[in-house]
Amino acid sequence: MGPVAQLGERLVRNEEVSGSSPLRSTKIMRFYVSPEYIYSEQKRIEIKDKSELRHIRDVMRLAPGSEVVVFDGTGMEYLGRIKGINRSSVAIDIIRKIERKEDMIPDITLYQAIPKKGRMDLIVEKAVELGVTRVTPMITERTIPAIIGKAGKKQERWSRIAMTAAKQCGRAKLPLVAGVMDFEDCLEESEKSGFVAFAALDKNARPLKELLKSSRAKNISVFVGPEGDFSQKEIELARSKGYAICSLGESVLRVETAAIYILSCVNYEYSS
Repeated sequence: MGPVAQLGERLVRNEEVSGSSPLRSTKIMRFYVSPEYIYSEQKRIEIKDKSELRHIRDVMRLAPGSEVVVFDGTGMEYLGRIKGINRSSVAIDIIRKIERKEDMIPDITLYQAIPKKGRMDLIVEKAVELGVTRVTPMITERTIPAIIGKAGKKQERWSRIAMTAAKQCGRAKLPLVAGVMDFEDCLEESEKSGFVAFAALDKNARPLKELLKSSRAKNISVFVGPEGDFSQKEIELARSKGYAICSLGESVLRVETAAIYILSCVNYEYSS
C-alpha cells in the first residue's frame, strides 16, 4: 500500500466507531444530527446537514442498507440503517437507541483568550477531545484589536469544529461554543465553579499539580490568556476573586499548548 493510500485509510479510521459501547462493537460510521430531525415514534431519522450529507454520499459513498450510528448531541445515540439517499437528505430507519452516560467528569469550561491567526480552531478541537463541556472565546486587554471585530463571526465555524471533534472522538453530548465574552464577565460567571485554574506568568503562581490535588470539584473553570499573557491588572482581579494563580512549569508555552496542557492535567487527575 502506497503512502497516499495509507493516509486515506488512517483518515477513514478516524471517523469509524469502535470501543466498548453497545453501539460500538463493530466499526460503524458515526454522524451527528440535530434532535429535531430524529422522529423516535416513527423510528426514523433524517440527515439534512449539507456537510454530513456530503460525507455520507460523496466521501464515504454509503448506500441504502448500510448501518450507521447517529448521535444527537444530548446523550442519545441511535443504531440505524440507511433507507434512502437523495440530493437533499438521507433517510435512516432506527434499529435501536441507547442513552449513554458521559465519562467526562468534571464539568469543564475553558475561558480562552482569542489568539491570533487560526490557533483558536486547534484549541477548540483539542479542548473537545479532552473533555470540555463549554468553550468561551474571551477578550482580554492584550487580545489583538484586529481579532476582536472578526471574533463574533467565527462562532459558527468554531461550533462546527466542536461538532466534528465530538463525532470523531466518540462523545455523546455536544460541547457548547459560547458567544464571545469580555474578561470581567468571564470572571463573574466563573464564580459558580468549584475550582478555577487561572494560568499566568506570575511570580506568586502555584504549581498546577499542587492545586489540582487539593480539589475534587465537579465544576471547573480554566482561564488561558492571549499571546503576551494576562495583564497584571487582570491577574490581580482574578486574585481578588480568591482564585489561585497557577504555573505551568518553567517553560513559557504557546497559547494553544497551554490550553492542551491544562486540560490534559485535569483529565489525568480526575481519571485516577
